[in-house]
Order: sequence, then C-alpha cells, then structure tokens
Amino acid sequence: MTPEIQKRLLAGTFVLALGVGLVGSAAASAGEPAVRTVRGEVIAVTVNESPQIIVMKTITAGKKEMIVGATVDSGAAVTRGKTRVTLADIKVGETVELKYTKNPDGLVAKSIHAR
Repeated sequence: MTPEIQKRLLAGTFVLALGVGLVGSAAASAGEPAVRTVRGEVIAVTVNESPQIIVMKTITAGKKEMIVGATVDSGAAVTRGKTRVTLADIKVGETVELKYTKNPDGLVAKSIHAR
C-alpha cells in the first residue's frame, strides 16, 4: 500500500469501531468525499427515528471486529438482490454491503445491498 493511500485511509476513515482498520475503499474525486465499502452483519436498524441508522459488525483485514454505524437518508439506495427495498426490510442478522461517505457529522450511507 502506498504512503498516499495510507494517509487517505488514516485521515478519512474514523468510524465507531472495536478494532482497527477498514474493509475496502475507493479513491475520492477532487472535492468529493471518498466512497468506502464494508461488508458484514447487521446488528441494529432504526427506522422510526430521525435520522434512520444502520449499524453493522464487520471483521477487518487484521481479523479484528469493527462496528460501523451510518445514517441512512432518502437518497440512499437500499436493495436486496436486484430489487429495491426499504431500510425497514433490512433485518438484524442479515449480511449486507454498505457503501458510505464520511462528512463532519459522521458516516452517511450511499447504498445498502443485502444478498
């Protein structure tokens, strides 16, 4: 891993975590936040509160557990297979892929995909 990639990961990847590291990332375009990806098990979903939130558990490349939570706004694409669903359809225990960006207020889901 190049020093530049390491700097980007360290500078833009703080998440509520038990453990250290990140699973997957994508380079950011000029002026746009990087879209990062994690895969893991859903441990909580809140749909009756604002903002809606998804929390998931993943295992890092270093074999450590990491907890990731992100807000889910109306612009986030939520799918199961090729079918669009709502966040309420995502259940605790399911395996999902979460794509998110980081802003000053925290992590924001761009897409959630259940298998």
